[in-house]
Amino acid sequence: MAEKIETPICREAVEKIRDSRYFNIVVFGASNTERHIPGTHWSDVLELGIRAAYGRKFHLINAGESGNNTREGLARFDRDVAAFSPGIVIVTFAGNDCNPAAPKHVPAAEFSRNLDLIVEKIRGLDAVPILQTYYKPHFKGMDPRRGELFFEYMQLIREAAARNGVFLVDQYKYFDAVPAETHLYGLLRNAMHVNEYGNTLIGVILLHHLGIDPRRIACHESLLPAMDLYDRIAR
Repeated sequence: MAEKIETPICREAVEKIRDSRYFNIVVFGASNTERHIPGTHWSDVLELGIRAAYGRKFHLINAGESGNNTREGLARFDRDVAAFSPGIVIVTFAGNDCNPAAPKHVPAAEFSRNLDLIVEKIRGLDAVPILQTYYKPHFKGMDPRRGELFFEYMQLIREAAARNGVFLVDQYKYFDAVPAETHLYGLLRNAMHVNEYGNTLIGVILLHHLGIDPRRIACHESLLPAMDLYDRIAR
């Protein structure tokens, strides 16, 4: 059996949640972040878990917009992120930046600069930035060049987190540890997007990075498959 993935705690975010009298969380990204299919979304799991652990002392704002790259995200940052004076911002971009076709493609060097600028802007709000990779997609169902770039851009996110001293939630490595059939037929809706089960797994992973047991959520039965899967691949 492969060694289980270690899940570190984002201490800076935990302190912000614990010590703030009231605060906002903004989840900022593209279609992986925007609610666009019926069912439980990863931000729902995150919101319910934090509420169960800390009470009703925050609002969660979903600032995802399908199809966005980092250029487009930066263009709406003031309206969709800064306007809410967030305490924590979870950033998940890359799936459109790595599209090799114009006008969505953002070259690697520019993508990295954009991530640095997003982090700088978040810190300028006295907020905690968290960078998050995408989950693992179905590479065989993607354009081969986009698949190659996708893999490369996940590494660029990891490098941006290290370069800026930002906490990283590496969703990709968790999804990569899931058995192949479960990954393909259980977690994905199509080559590039997760279904409800995949969303709940993302949320469960995020809660563990905040030191929150998803079992604290009332009526958490719909999360049990994701919780069991997490327990099998992580510690």
